[in-house]
Parts: sequence; C-alpha cells; structure tokens
Amino acid sequence: MSNWKEAKDANGRAYYYNTLTKKSTWEKPKELVSEQEQHLHEKCWKTAKTAEGKVYYYNPTTRQTSWTIPASEKRTVPIAKKESNVIPSEQANEKRTISEGEQKGKLGEKSEEEAGQYSNNSKLLNVKRRKKEEAEKEFITMLKDNQVDSTWSFSRIISELGTKDPRYWMVDDDPLWKKEMFEKYLSNRSADQLLKEHNETSKFKDAFLQMLQKNTHIKYYTRWSTAKRLIADEPIYKHSVVNEKTKRQTFQNYIETLLNAEKESKEKLKAQALEELREYLNGILTAPSSEEFISWQQLLSHYVFDKSKRYMANKHFKVLTHEDVLTEYLKIVSTIESDLGNKLNQLRLCNYTRDRVARDNFKSLLKEIPIQIKVNTKWSDVYPHIKSDPRFLQMLGRNGSSCLDIFLDHVDEQRMFIFAQRSVAQQTLIDQKFQWNDAASDEMTRKSIENVLANDPNFKEVDKKDLGLITDGIVQQRNEKIKQRLQNERRILEQKKHYFWLLLQRIYTKTGKPKPGTWDLASKELSEALEYKALGDDDTTRRQIFEDFKPESFPPTAESATAGVPSIASKKRQLSPAVELDY
Repeated sequence: MSNWKEAKDANGRAYYYNTLTKKSTWEKPKELVSEQEQHLHEKCWKTAKTAEGKVYYYNPTTRQTSWTIPASEKRTVPIAKKESNVIPSEQANEKRTISEGEQKGKLGEKSEEEAGQYSNNSKLLNVKRRKKEEAEKEFITMLKDNQVDSTWSFSRIISELGTKDPRYWMVDDDPLWKKEMFEKYLSNRSADQLLKEHNETSKFKDAFLQMLQKNTHIKYYTRWSTAKRLIADEPIYKHSVVNEKTKRQTFQNYIETLLNAEKESKEKLKAQALEELREYLNGILTAPSSEEFISWQQLLSHYVFDKSKRYMANKHFKVLTHEDVLTEYLKIVSTIESDLGNKLNQLRLCNYTRDRVARDNFKSLLKEIPIQIKVNTKWSDVYPHIKSDPRFLQMLGRNGSSCLDIFLDHVDEQRMFIFAQRSVAQQTLIDQKFQWNDAASDEMTRKSIENVLANDPNFKEVDKKDLGLITDGIVQQRNEKIKQRLQNERRILEQKKHYFWLLLQRIYTKTGKPKPGTWDLASKELSEALEYKALGDDDTTRRQIFEDFKPESFPPTAESATAGVPSIASKKRQLSPAVELDY
C-alpha cells in the first residue's frame, strides 16, 4: 500500500504528501499514477478542467483535444462480440478471451475515424504560441479586460482566466513570467483604475482578509509591525491604493476575530474541564464510603493539584485555578446542604402530620369538657378537667402551638364573636331609639338593654350568658366614653386656666404694671383678652386665679396644670399573672 495521499489546499488545488517522509509535491507520484494515466502521459496527452469543472484531454504536440479519453490511447479490456441479447455468465467468461493483439488490431483500424469523431476544437487547446516579448502586451490587455485589480491573487488568475481566456496560454509552462506580468500590470495601472480601486474599500477588505487567512504565520498575538514583514510581497498589500490606516484597521479586525476564536476555544476547553472536575469532586465528596464530610483544607491537601496523581493525570485540569476548584467545591457543598435540608423537611413534614393530629384531638377535647369556654373563661377553670386525658398528654412536648395557645385561640374566637354581636346590638339600640338614663345605675341599664335585645330577632339564637356579656360590653363601653369625655373637659378647663394665669403674668409682671387691688378693677382691664373670654361665664374661677396670682411667682408647670386629671388606661392587653403548671 502506497504512503502517498492526495489532499487539496485552500484554493482547491490538489497536492500529494507522504505520510512516512512528510514530503509534499504538486506532481502526482508514480505510486498513485494508474496504468491508463501512465499510458496517456507517454503519448503526450494531458488533462485539464474548464471553468465549469468539466474534465477534457489535450495534446500540446498534435494540438488535439477530446472530452473523453482519446480512442487511440485507450487500454481497453477485450470483450467478445455478443451473439444474443442475453449471455449466460458461464458463456460470457468464455467469450471474453479475445487476445490483446486482436483488440489492438481493431483499434488501429478505427483510430483515424474515432480521432475525427472525438476531436476537440476548444480555443483553449488551440492557442497560437508566441514569444514572451510578443505576448506581453496581449497578456496585460487580458488582465485589463477581465478587470483584474490589486485584490486579485495570482492563484485566482490561474483558476479563473486559465480556464476561460485563451490568451493566458500564449506562453505555456512559465508561471513565473505570468506572475511577473501580473506584478507589472499592477504597477502600471492608470489613474482611473487606481481611483476605482480606492473607492471599492469593501472589496479590498474582503480580499485582504482572505490573504490574511491564508497566511498561517499570522496568529492572534501577531502585531501589525510583524504582519507587515510577513505580507510585504503580497500583491494586495504591495500594490493596493488603499491607505495604510485602512489596511491596519482591517488587520486589527482580523486579529480580533482570531482573539475571539481563541477565547471561545479556551472557554470551551475550560467548560469541559469544569464538567470533568464536577464528576471528580462528586465522586470524592458524595461517595457512600466517606464517613465524614471532606473540608476544603482536606480536599486541597490530598485530592487536588499536585497532591493527587489522579488529578494531575487529567490534562484538561491544567487550565483550572484554585478559584475554579473552590467555586465548584462550594457549589457541590451547597447542593449537598440543599439535599440534606430537603430530607430534614420531609422528616418535619412527617412529624408535623402527627402534631396536627394531636392538636385536632385536643381541640375536640376542649369542646367535650363540662364547662363551656367563654370570653371570661380562664385556663385554671379548664385545666382540672383535661389534665388526665390522653389527648392532653399527647400534646406535651410537641412542636408548634401548645395546649395553652390553643385554649387562648378558642377564647379569642369567643371574644371576636361577642365583639361582632355587640356591634349588631348597638345598631339595634340606635334603630329602636333606646334612651340612656344617666341617673340610673349600671345594673338597671343592663336589664333595660337585655330586654330590648331579647325581643330582637337577631338575638334569638344567642344564649343568655352571651347576651349578658354583650350587654356588659355595651355598658362598659359607654361608661368609658363618658369617662373619657369628662377627662377631656377637665383637661381643657385646666389648660384655659393656665392660659389666663399666663395673661396675668404678661400684663402685671413683664410690663411692670402694678396689679389692681380688686378683681372688679382687674376684670375691666382684662375683659377684652381672649384668655379672659375663653373661661366663659365662670367668673368665680377667674377671680380665684386673680387672687392667687402673685407678680413675682413662676407659672405652674404642665404637670401641675393637669395634676388633678386622672390618666387614661392603656388599651394594650395586660399580661395575666403567670400560672404555675404541674406538667
């Protein structure tokens, strides 16, 4: 088996390389040349392709062309003449025995006829050869006619013009001369051509990028000063009319593309390394055999980097840093912690179900005790009836609400019920125009309200004890309002008295005016003051303040002004005394 292999370059041209010696060549090695190709070569026949890629054959000596292998040069296998339309395989093998000599004889007789039949009159194969001096002008004209400019490469001229313009073949088998003519043509372009190329910047950029891509020495870290030396002989750089700034910017854009590709490659490699690292760490941290959780310090000391041969054996791990390993370690720890939390929640859910059943049983127990729980029921009233019941004992030590909490919740439900019914009762009293008798005692008022509510349809389903609680709440609420009103009136009166005292001080102390000897004289001077009028007809109070006033005394403080006013009780619920439990 031959060591030579066929391959194609970036322009699609075939070349051959030896896998053993690492050599390459444009010529097809003898080991790969078939017997038919060898025979054609000996007879001076060559192969070529049209612009459409179709293969044809031409003989530079005889000027003949052919779309098929020339009949006179075919090395065919003898085939017997068919005797019938269908030949059995056994007979076919016997009839394929015509000798090579007989076949050659028959081919010799038909060679002239077939040569005429398969002759190729292509202009590409029938070009009149000229001397280089004579062909130079027409070759340059060919380049101009095909609008060749500095964005073209010489390989493009070969592939495009060599397959469609006969003038390319006026000088055969001398690519160096043709390349020299290409360089000369670029150097002698007209002003119009240069201006046109200058305006086609986008076309230049595409061609310039293609040239950079073909140069394998340009890497993502190459600088422009280095690149200029590498592409100095390239026609598109050497003869282009585009300014240096555009060339450099195009180069920088290409380098950015290479940098992005390099970055993407590194990111892809790192992503693969991180994926393998996760598998590696999961195998260590979540192994069933590990009795204790491995800390970061233990992991760093025994399982990663140069402390572990298994870790160092993975070539992908070389791109990972301590930070990468720590980040993945923390992610796995977080996942393990989350899994443990989920398991704990499952256990809590199981226990919660049991706790819930115990609470429901205790609520049923509260409904079964001999006494009925009302707003004013205390825990000490209930406890003697439940302390020996298993449903109470099963609640002890459980998470969530305790027995006392459930009892207080039940009391609060009763309180909300009474509060709602009290609102309805107040509206009923308003609708029936109930008259309050301030002279009557609270007990008589309660009885009057109970009689009104007992006859109302809304309270037929309310038992007598709850009705009494509702009535007590209404009376208590009214008493609190009366008390609040009296307190406000007393506070306002004390404030007015204080302002009147300040009036006396302002007139008889700060101004230096002497205090009148009698109240009658003073009242005439003060009667127009707002502080005087604020006390209304209470002349006794004004007289008392005037007589008690001394010019050299200080005004009473805010505390003394309201000293006789009782404080308002806080609406915040007071904590009940601690109950000593025997469980």
